[in-house]
Amino acid sequence: MESLLRYLADRLGVEPPRAGEAVSPHIRFEQPWPQWALLAVVVGASAFVIWLYRRETRAPALTRGILAALRVSLILLAVFFLAEAALSVDRTGLPYIALLVDDSASAQIADQYEDPEAQAQAAALAGAAKPEEATRLAVARGLLLKDDAALLRSLQRQHRVRIYLTSDATRLLAEINRPEDVDPTVEKLKAVAPAGAQTRLGDGVRQVLTELRGAPPSAVVLLSDGQTTEGEPLVKSAELAARKGVPLYAVGLGSAEPARDLELTDLLVDDVVFVDDAVRFQAKLAARGLAGEKVRVRLLERPPGAKADAPGVEIGAVELDAPPDGQPARVEIVHEPRETGDRSFVLEVTPQPRELQVDNNRIERDISVRKEKLKVLLAEGEPRYEYRYLKTYLEREETIDLSVVLMSSDPEYSEQDRSAIPTFPTSKEELFAFDVVLFGDVDPSYLSQAQMRNLAEFAEDKGGGVLFIAGELYNPLAYRGTPLEALIPVELADARDPSAVGAPVAPYHPELTPEGRGSPIFRFSADEAESARVWRELPESYWYLEAPRKKPGALVLVDHASATGSDGKVPLIAYQFTGAGRTMFHAFDDTWRWRFRAGDRYFGRFWVQTIRFLARSRLAGKRQAEIQADRRAYERGQPVQIRVRFPNPGLAPAGDEATVQVERQGGTSRTIKLTRSPGASNVFEGVLSRAAEGEYTARLLPPPVLEGPIPTATFRVEAPAGEFERVQMNEPELRRAASAAGGVYYPATAAATLLEDLPRPAKVPLDTDPPIPLWNTWPALALFLALLAAEWILRKRARMV
Repeated sequence: MESLLRYLADRLGVEPPRAGEAVSPHIRFEQPWPQWALLAVVVGASAFVIWLYRRETRAPALTRGILAALRVSLILLAVFFLAEAALSVDRTGLPYIALLVDDSASAQIADQYEDPEAQAQAAALAGAAKPEEATRLAVARGLLLKDDAALLRSLQRQHRVRIYLTSDATRLLAEINRPEDVDPTVEKLKAVAPAGAQTRLGDGVRQVLTELRGAPPSAVVLLSDGQTTEGEPLVKSAELAARKGVPLYAVGLGSAEPARDLELTDLLVDDVVFVDDAVRFQAKLAARGLAGEKVRVRLLERPPGAKADAPGVEIGAVELDAPPDGQPARVEIVHEPRETGDRSFVLEVTPQPRELQVDNNRIERDISVRKEKLKVLLAEGEPRYEYRYLKTYLEREETIDLSVVLMSSDPEYSEQDRSAIPTFPTSKEELFAFDVVLFGDVDPSYLSQAQMRNLAEFAEDKGGGVLFIAGELYNPLAYRGTPLEALIPVELADARDPSAVGAPVAPYHPELTPEGRGSPIFRFSADEAESARVWRELPESYWYLEAPRKKPGALVLVDHASATGSDGKVPLIAYQFTGAGRTMFHAFDDTWRWRFRAGDRYFGRFWVQTIRFLARSRLAGKRQAEIQADRRAYERGQPVQIRVRFPNPGLAPAGDEATVQVERQGGTSRTIKLTRSPGASNVFEGVLSRAAEGEYTARLLPPPVLEGPIPTATFRVEAPAGEFERVQMNEPELRRAASAAGGVYYPATAAATLLEDLPRPAKVPLDTDPPIPLWNTWPALALFLALLAAEWILRKRARMV
């Protein structure tokens, strides 16, 4: 009967089944009779016909039987007409199966398994030559695509396969209905990158079940690390799957062992240093899963001309305990370079076994090491103690080329003292030949307005360093309203000399601020603790100038231990960036006391380091332009502050804008405009917003046209910390979810039986074609008339008419 109905369907033009579908034709009645009525009519009428022909004796029995059959057929055909019989075709198809692949940022992690066999299996699945290449996404991809995508091809033969990506949202990647759909899907899977900032596993499973509510999938297969960072918990959506009769099969990606990772960030070191300088390499060390374990941080120097991947030579190292999770520790290594030139230094923490990733274990920085005499001008009014001892020391210091102006001296003094010059430089050319000016207690009447403006331009335009050493007579109170006032990093409106108004100054010991403790100026020993001890034991001071407020852009390095003003403790040493240079203010003048029982050991080191600190802007200013980001790493969504500085303002763009190209590694580039900073004519600043995750390079574009290499800066944008707060695989959550939905949990390295464990697929109803009427067709009418004619002819021949 089924074959006859299929033949009838073909003859009536029913659309053949599509791939994965089947058709089931059957007869239905548009005007169905009650079952008892149909039975009564058919059986009653048939019995009456048979009874009549049994009583007929004029014809042979065979003829009477044929006539009875014809009459019964006519009765059945009449019922067929009255009930309006039609051909109905039901269509069934293959069931769906849904595969969810986690593409959140944590899928880029390459787990280091404690079990070597599990590590080898993960690498084999990922097709990775190195363990650090076996990322979670690569393992998931390998599980689906190994052996020429055998798993997908097997699933396609019995299912309609839907592959989703799930992270911030759940998106359909591909649907496989035919064998030829597999290869395009393979290419799409290979192109997937782990970029999602959050993981919403529960929301993703619920969304898939909602989309397929008309034809629930035979199973949901989830490939993930099981960590849900936002949205509904996975177990809750698994309970929904159980109510719908859909089992959940969870494939765990990653290692369930606690994550281990070391990361060095925020390297602080000067770009320009001097031979025999105590150069401080300071960074932050963050750890995860390694609290209390001994780690070693090394400072490496790469030889000049060596390749970027050259290992380098170790020149320093420290051992420390790895800090607790989320509590970075400060790391410092001090190195005194002996050779000049541009050199590359690498700060590296030794990788630990099973560490999460090792590319964040090192930071590299290029540093210019100089050995050149700094030209220093010491200007003073009267030969006070600070001047005498400082002049004597700097004359002996072989790295300093000293010139001295003593304003109150006799004219012949410059002829008798080898370092003395007769007057303060009157021309820019003379003044700009110096690197640093130490400006003591000078009577401003000795200087013309032009000389003061030249000194201001020396700092602002040429990048020179200027240090103002306070005195009881003129510096800095006498400079109010002069061109020099802008160079002094404290506000002069509230400044006063306590001793001049009869207030006694008790002996005090200056106190280093946090910025001061990190400054190279106050490093008296290679060991930080020893250096701090030396500072605490230096002799006390007996005078200071009280300037309670610093200028907004200034940094305070030393405070008074007890004296306070409106902004807190009174600053004693402060500095600021003034245009291209640095200017500093000393509120006391008795560092010469530090020579007591120590000679020039600490006094000399302090002053040489101060002079070099002030000169760095000028030496670095020989570069035509500098570009930098305010940080090395950002989270996605954070603004990236980009700053370009032209040490020589004459090279800055003529307009108020500079152009920077920001290029993402392996991606596209963007151009942003930087605007001139209101406080400095040679500084341009701008913001890069909405940057995606990745490594970036920022480079300055013309104009201006600069000589030498194009200035560049690098930074990276990472996924928000939430995606990396818990990076170990959440095996308990995956197990609970699979159990709640009647499925099975597998580690990715042991999922060989997944295909066999999936439930046997059953055909699912799709739809029913519109019925095709049979009762009012010409073939049905012809059959009815043929039966009538056959009965009449046969009765005529049997002489029953």
